[in-house]
Amino acid sequence: MTQTLAREQPSEGSVVTFPQPKLLHFNRHENLHSCRDGGAWKIHAGYVRSLTWNSEGESVPLGFWSKGDIVGNAIPQTHPYQVQCLTAVSVEYLGNNYGYSQGSVFAQVRQSNDLLRIAYCRQTEQRLLQFVCWLAGAFGETTPAGRQLLIKLTHQEIAESIGATRVTVTRLLNILERTGKIRWTAHEKIIYKKTFEQSYESLCQTASISGHSGPD
Repeated sequence: MTQTLAREQPSEGSVVTFPQPKLLHFNRHENLHSCRDGGAWKIHAGYVRSLTWNSEGESVPLGFWSKGDIVGNAIPQTHPYQVQCLTAVSVEYLGNNYGYSQGSVFAQVRQSNDLLRIAYCRQTEQRLLQFVCWLAGAFGETTPAGRQLLIKLTHQEIAESIGATRVTVTRLLNILERTGKIRWTAHEKIIYKKTFEQSYESLCQTASISGHSGPD
């Protein structure tokens, strides 16, 4: 972890200037709470995931977050709780007494509900497909071919997210690629348009029934 100190910009005339936020920098796999005891964090760059553990010590992801999001264990009230960096990350520490907005609370609840619905898909292949489509909806961009993922997860991180093994995820990704549903290479991860629309619609219908909206 490294730290960037704020610099005050010189004011011109009556123009009021504000100091830039003090940013902390973390590397991939580092834990935000390693340097602070709880509290809230605002993400300025990079991707993180919030997670807990089950009784067997297995990781249970609670959500995935990027620039502009605010995370912290005051919202889910889950113990143990960790915010792990999925990439190099720049964050601002907001303190233990930060007042969460209604939007921040809703975002965390909605993500937890989305991931829970995906986890209850009976077939592992369907769980995997819905999860990568959900990721593409939340952290992707539209291309002529379909929806391209901007967040990159390892097969192990995907496996932890859907309750499967790394070997199973690798095998099923290969099957999905061979059947023309996705393109999954080291440099490009795309869910083809028809596949994304079908899985996205399915997830949104389930969310509507349960009283929540799907990913934006």
